[in-house]
Amino acid sequence: MLMSATVSTIASIRPTLSFFGAPQSRAGLETIAAMAALYYSSRSLASNPLWIRRVAQAAGAGAAVAAAYALLQIAHLDPVTWSRQSSFNGLVRAGSTVGHANTLSAYLVMCLPLVIWLASKSGSRAAAIGWAVLAAASVFIAMASLSRGAWLGLAAVALTALILSIASGRRPSRRWVLAASAIALVALLLPLVTPMRTQLLERVHQLTDLKAETTRTRVELWRAGIRMFRDHPVTGAGLDAYVAAFPRYRTATLTVIEWGGTPAKAHNDAIQILATQGLLGGLAALAILILCARAVWHIARRGSPETRGAAVAVGACFAGYVVPSLVGFGTVATSTLAAALAGWAAAHAPESAGAAHHETPHEDAPVRSAWNLAAGFVLAAALWYVLVQRPLAAEMALGHAMRYPTGSAEREDALEGAAAAAPWDPRYSAELGRSLFYRGLSQPDPQMSLQLLSQARSALTTAVHAAPENGENRILLASVLSTQTTLSPDRYPKEEAREAFLRAVELDPTSPTVLVSAVRGLMAAGLDEDAHPLALRAARAYPDYAPPLADLGAIALEQGRNADAADTLRVAVGRNWRGDEGSAATAWNDLARAYLALGRNQEAMAAADSALARNSRLSQAFVTRETAKRNLSLKQPRAGK
Repeated sequence: MLMSATVSTIASIRPTLSFFGAPQSRAGLETIAAMAALYYSSRSLASNPLWIRRVAQAAGAGAAVAAAYALLQIAHLDPVTWSRQSSFNGLVRAGSTVGHANTLSAYLVMCLPLVIWLASKSGSRAAAIGWAVLAAASVFIAMASLSRGAWLGLAAVALTALILSIASGRRPSRRWVLAASAIALVALLLPLVTPMRTQLLERVHQLTDLKAETTRTRVELWRAGIRMFRDHPVTGAGLDAYVAAFPRYRTATLTVIEWGGTPAKAHNDAIQILATQGLLGGLAALAILILCARAVWHIARRGSPETRGAAVAVGACFAGYVVPSLVGFGTVATSTLAAALAGWAAAHAPESAGAAHHETPHEDAPVRSAWNLAAGFVLAAALWYVLVQRPLAAEMALGHAMRYPTGSAEREDALEGAAAAAPWDPRYSAELGRSLFYRGLSQPDPQMSLQLLSQARSALTTAVHAAPENGENRILLASVLSTQTTLSPDRYPKEEAREAFLRAVELDPTSPTVLVSAVRGLMAAGLDEDAHPLALRAARAYPDYAPPLADLGAIALEQGRNADAADTLRVAVGRNWRGDEGSAATAWNDLARAYLALGRNQEAMAAADSALARNSRLSQAFVTRETAKRNLSLKQPRAGK
C-alpha cells in the first residue's frame, strides 16, 4: 500500500497535494507512511502478550472520553458553542472530540469489540462494570448519531464476532450472553423514548429510500469516483486528490442537492482508493483485507487460548472498520487502530499456522545505542519541521487572518505569512489574492486600484501555478484581469481575460459559481458574445437558480432588446437567489430599466422600489425610480384643464 501510494503521488495531477494530503482530508503520503510505521511498530511489539491489552485499553480510553463528551452534547450540556455542526431535520448530531457524528460513531463502533473483550477479561467487578457501561453508551451514541454507516457497522461487528466465536470454540456463558443482550437492547431502544424519536425513525426509513438526498449524494460521488478510475486506471488521479480531480466530474444533480463546495471524499473507501490510487492501490487494499481476515481466522481457530479471544475482538473490530467505510471513509482515529491491530494479527498468524500449543517465537532484542537514539531524534525533528511545523504555522496564520474582514491590511499580512510558511498550498495565496482584489474594487483612486489589482494578480497567479486544475482560483484570477481591462483597456487587452475565463469554465464546466462568475466577468469586459452561451448553459443546468437568468436579461438589455430583457428578468427575480441579495437588487434594477425603456413607468417604479429594498445604496435604482415618477407626473392632466 505504501508503494502504491508513492507511485500515485508521483503520478498525481497535483503531487504536493498527494504528499501532504487534501486540506479537508489529510490522507496524503505522509499519513500512509505513518500508518505503515504504526503497523510495523505494532508487529514488533506484539511478541509481548500484554501488547494487545494495551492497544485495547488505549482505544477504550479514547472511546470513553469521546463518549462522555457526546453524552454531554446529546443532553444539551456542551460548554462550547461550535460554529459548524452536523444536523438532521433540525436535530443537532453530537460530534464530540472527533468532530462529526459519522466519524464519532464509526470510532465507537470499531472500539466496541475491544471494550467488550476488556470487560470479559477484567479481574475486578468494578472494571468489568465500567467497560460494560462504556459499551452500552457506545451503542446508544451510535444509534443517536443517526449514522447509517455506524448501524451497518454494528450489525457487521455482531455477525463477525458470532462467526469467530463459533470458530474459536470459546463460546461465552449463557448468563453473560443474556446480560450483554439486555444491555444492548436497552441501548438500541432508548433513543426511541427521547426527543430524537422522529428523526431516528426517519433515518431508519432512509435506509431503503433510494430517493433520499443523502443517498442520492453518495451515488453521485460514487459515480464520479468510478469515472476517475476509468480515466486513471493504473495509478489513479493521485493519492488523496479526489478533491482536485472532482470538478471535471461534477454533475448538476449533485450541485442541486448539496449547493456549493467540492467534496474531498467519495464516501466509499473502496471507490476512493480506486479513484485516487488506481488498480495498484485497489489490489494493495484487497490484499490487506484478505490477509488480515486470513490471519484473524487462523488465530481464532488454531491460536493459543489467550490469543483466540483477542482474535475474535480484533476480527470484529476489522468488520467495524471496513463496513462503515463503504458508505463513509476511514479517519485517523479508526485507521491508526486498524494499523495497530493488523500488526498484532500479522505477528501472531505464524503461531496459528503451526501446532496450536507452540509458543510464539520471540524476536531478537533490538540493538540499542546512543547513536541510534540520536539519529532517530534528528530524523524526527527534521520530519516534524517539514511535515508538521510549517503546515501548522500556515494554518494558524490563516486562522488569525480570518479574524479580520476581507480587504483589510491585517488580513493580508497574516495571509502573506501563511503563504510563505506553506508555498505548496494554493489556499493561502488564493485568499491573499481575493482580499487584495476586494480592496482594489473598493479603492476610489484608479491608480491605487490598479496597483492593488496587480498585487492580487501576482498572488492569484501563484495559486494557479500551485493548483493548475483548480477552476475557482482561475476564475478569481480572470475576474482580476477583467477588472484591469475595464480600468485600463490600453494596458490590459480583453483577450487575456477572455482566455482565462474560458479556461476556468473548461476546468469546472458545471460549477454554478464558476459559470456565473465567468459570465459577469466577460460582461464587465464587454464580451457579451462570449458571456451569452455560458449564461444559457448555466440557466439550462440550474433552471431554478436566478443569477443565470438575470445575466441573460442583462445581456438583452445591453443589446437593446428591452421586451426580451423584461420578460427574462421578470422570471429571474422570482427564482432562487440562494442568499445573494446584492445580485437580486441588481436584477430588480435592470427590470426597472427595461420597464422604463418600454414606457411602463408604474411597473418601473415598483421594480426600482424592490431593488432599493434589497440595497438602499443602489443609486441607479433611485435614479430609475425618479425618472419613472417624473414621466408619470408629466402624463397626468393639469388641474383645471
